[in-house]
Amino acid sequence: MVKYLAVLVLWLATVQSMLAQTDTNDLKISVLTCADGEQMYASFGHCAIRVKSVNRGIDYVYNYGMFNYHQNSFYIKFVRGFLNYHVGCSHFARFCVEYVRDGREIREQVLNLDNAQRQALFDFLEWNNLEENRYYRYNFLEDNCATRIRDIVENTCGSDVKLAEIQYNESLRDMIHSHLDDMPWYRFGVDLLMGLPVDRKADSRSAMFLPEHVFTTLEKSTIVHDGRTEPLVAESNTLLKAEPVNKRDIFTYLSPSLIFWLLFAVLVLTTYYEVTHRKYHAWIDRVLLLVVGLFGLLFIFMWVGTEHTVTAGNLNILWALPTHLAAAFAIKSTKRFWKKYFLVAAVITLAVLVLSPILPQQFDVGNYPIMCMLILRLAYLAKKKEKN
Repeated sequence: MVKYLAVLVLWLATVQSMLAQTDTNDLKISVLTCADGEQMYASFGHCAIRVKSVNRGIDYVYNYGMFNYHQNSFYIKFVRGFLNYHVGCSHFARFCVEYVRDGREIREQVLNLDNAQRQALFDFLEWNNLEENRYYRYNFLEDNCATRIRDIVENTCGSDVKLAEIQYNESLRDMIHSHLDDMPWYRFGVDLLMGLPVDRKADSRSAMFLPEHVFTTLEKSTIVHDGRTEPLVAESNTLLKAEPVNKRDIFTYLSPSLIFWLLFAVLVLTTYYEVTHRKYHAWIDRVLLLVVGLFGLLFIFMWVGTEHTVTAGNLNILWALPTHLAAAFAIKSTKRFWKKYFLVAAVITLAVLVLSPILPQQFDVGNYPIMCMLILRLAYLAKKKEKN
């Protein structure tokens, strides 16, 4: 009797193990890469992780791009870099609604993981989605919806995963530009605020702050199973086909560069008129120096007063001197100090303009007419003071 009971127990254990094994085998982990959208926040695309199992009746998407608009001091936290993002879990069909509506392509990469790795990754996502674990401090280059996927795959699968080494000839700023070429005003604003950290040359790991490079890197990566090196991606599919969104509008053509060069031309004519007619328009220099000085203060604040790593080391401060705020109220002063100030500021701005091709930070093309306006008016003020 005991013998038969032992056989029965072993049989039940075997059946249970087989059922568990079948359930695990049914688990499918994939990475979703979503195309760019028209809005600024969607300009760089998006990444998420999909977990599907027919046996378990689940088809979830874990999305690390979530944040709460209604949290206290939202805008202050956003500006200062203290905004917490979090992972959210939704049904796959619900996740797709926005992309179907906006006509944005969704590509899927099914990961070539073994049973233990699939379960480990799923368990981590479930743990990470708990209220006490779901929040993280967003960082544009180092910790976002794309880099999170890279880190999760590496951490749950261990050293078996070998991410591809891809050589890039671009800087991180160049990669950002590629998503903003049809949005020159956004590109101008981004270039004004971002400093030296985005001017370093991209490598395969740092480039994965953008979803498109997560896709490219995973496609070329490998994983080791039982001593055999295999592709990390078992299969790739396009779940939602769509043409690239059209980001062009009237402001694509009325770019900052065009507008500011036109303003520079007007300023040249105005300065010529002032010189020939000996009639000075003080409000022009006051407005110019106030605006530039305020931007200088903004650059300093974004550098030292926030947690944003991408806004540190901003060389735009070399021409957008915060001291212009004080100079704006001294344009009619007869003191010798201000004559020297305007001359030195003009020389510094000219040096930045001339040396910009070899400086470690790349300036937006819209910066150059602004620097030219500054040089023109500062030199005029310095010469005008000599006559006083």
